[in-house]
Amino acid sequence: MKKTLIALAVLAASGASFAQSSVTLSGTYSVSYQKDLTNTVGNGSYAPTTAAAATNTTNAVAAVGKGFAVTDANLKLAAVEDLGGGLKASFDYTLETGAFRGAAATRADSGIALSGGFGTFAVRNTRSSDLIASIGSPAISLPDGLYDSSNIVARAATDLVSFTLPAFSGLTASFTLSEGNDGAISLPTTDKSAYVVGVSYVNGPLTAGAAFKSVNDAASATKKSNTELMVSYDLGVARVAYGFDGKSATSGTYSKDANGFSVTVPAGAFTVGANYFTRGTNKVTEVGATYALSKRTSLSVASGKQTADANGQQMRIRMAHAF
Repeated sequence: MKKTLIALAVLAASGASFAQSSVTLSGTYSVSYQKDLTNTVGNGSYAPTTAAAATNTTNAVAAVGKGFAVTDANLKLAAVEDLGGGLKASFDYTLETGAFRGAAATRADSGIALSGGFGTFAVRNTRSSDLIASIGSPAISLPDGLYDSSNIVARAATDLVSFTLPAFSGLTASFTLSEGNDGAISLPTTDKSAYVVGVSYVNGPLTAGAAFKSVNDAASATKKSNTELMVSYDLGVARVAYGFDGKSATSGTYSKDANGFSVTVPAGAFTVGANYFTRGTNKVTEVGATYALSKRTSLSVASGKQTADANGQQMRIRMAHAF
């Protein structure tokens, strides 16, 4: 009897130790028919634009965003460990592949964090979290970063170190050091670094955020700053959102402030949405609809247009599965 109790105690202790750590695997797989109506090779959102694109038919079709392709294929590994005393360590790593056979798997978002009663300290490689980009409707399935050249909803790969205070009555504050070098050991002269002070507020259907950025542009040896704002409200029948991005340059079109608007309307299994962004004379307009076949599988169609350059207008029909 005593041996049985000891064995049960050991088993219980082992179970408790295993419960302190969890690992999850998730991802997305989708196929799309897509078209770049301007027929412009160089839209890097669909596939890497290398010299091979000029001679390899598969690469060329993917690069101009035409035809059928595997457009989203990624795996995310995440782990959370309870360190005791209210401390938790977390880790996540995402791999994604290009749109053509033989494409190498590349690192996407990844990071490690330590959290507790003091808040959260994190080190990440990700894409910059411009607030105006965060208001985009989830009903629109066009590739993230499709209109980076518009310099309105542009986001760039960056390494960052951040500290986020615990939420208090829906209010959260954070401080971030961002280096726009995407994994390089040191900042080359063409890269930027930025200090970002941000606050966010969530209260029922209301979400709001503000960020002040001080940017050191090594390429032009100049320092500049800008303020970003966003607010969204869920009316039940629709979610409406507004985003603002202060000027990002000292001359030309990009010296103008940017404004963005979005609306998302749920209708049963359907969700429809529209985005409109503008900076000076440059405009981005997107519309789309998604139909949920289940909680994990969906069909979607979307179209987008910009006026900033020759990449002009794109369209995509997609079937996606998340797991």
